Amino acid sequence: MTLDLSLACHDYAWTQPLWDGRVEPEGVALSTVNYPNPVRFSRMVRNREFDACELSMGTYLATRANTDRFPFTAIPVFPFRKFRHAYMYARRGSGIEDVSDLAGKRVGIVNWQTTTGIWQRGTLRDRYGLDTTEIEWVAGGSEIVDVEVPDAYDVTYLDHQGSTIGLLEDLIERGEIDGIFHPVDSGVANADRLFDDAKTVEQTYYRETGIFPIMHAIVLRDDVLEDHPWVVQPLFDAFERAKEIGLTALDRPRELPLVWADVYADEQREVLGEDPWEYGLTEDNVATIETLAEYAHEQGVAAERYGVDELFATDHLDTDYYA
Repeated sequence: MTLDLSLACHDYAWTQPLWDGRVEPEGVALSTVNYPNPVRFSRMVRNREFDACELSMGTYLATRANTDRFPFTAIPVFPFRKFRHAYMYARRGSGIEDVSDLAGKRVGIVNWQTTTGIWQRGTLRDRYGLDTTEIEWVAGGSEIVDVEVPDAYDVTYLDHQGSTIGLLEDLIERGEIDGIFHPVDSGVANADRLFDDAKTVEQTYYRETGIFPIMHAIVLRDDVLEDHPWVVQPLFDAFERAKEIGLTALDRPRELPLVWADVYADEQREVLGEDPWEYGLTEDNVATIETLAEYAHEQGVAAERYGVDELFATDHLDTDYYA
């Protein structure tokens, strides 16, 4: 009998084969839908609208304190990763020339639990010795899941109901904040990246830590997992196969709309290897998740410092586990 399953997930190049039918999970009739990140996250968290959903890791960690209220569990499929040094911006004339200058400044963020911000704050503390409690944080939007921000942090919520990114860019253009820690490229003319050569900085970070930051994971409703525990394996296998197809674009980069695509593809392989998007609880993925869990707990996003075994449904998954 085929299981009907709804999946809310962005159609990245490495998930597109699940959308167009080139890959079909065994025993599963998959219905795919897409919504912008905040909308998708909110609809899953508040209404459990989907059987499976691509969810922010920050929001997921925030839900683990109340699994009765948020009855879904992740599987070790990570459809979105992103280095985050390049997404920290300083306003020209703000006096921010390097990381240490952030102390005492006003920095805009989407909200406290966004995974981007967790990685950025944690990285600046760990790698650069910045006391992130000395920054005045300005959150444009509200939290998807209520979190207890430690008293040591100074966070002002604007609770904007429109485009949070647009709001933050307006604030920095008007000089009302000194920087933005963004989830996307900033189009603001009067703001520059905190790290001039962000790509080199990110490559060094990877070489020294082995971390390619995980941003999102796939979660399944717990009732689906309880009634159909077998579904974890075919879903995992389907995501893996879709990713393999997506990665073949690097074998023929002339099909990509990049002028130096061959050079970029070779450089990526040299730094990150053949498959930096690996799924499963591999050694590098476990280390990455443990780092994120530590940051999230220290910053008040996660109520506890969760272990990997508390976060993922793996009992019916045939894959190596390194925790």
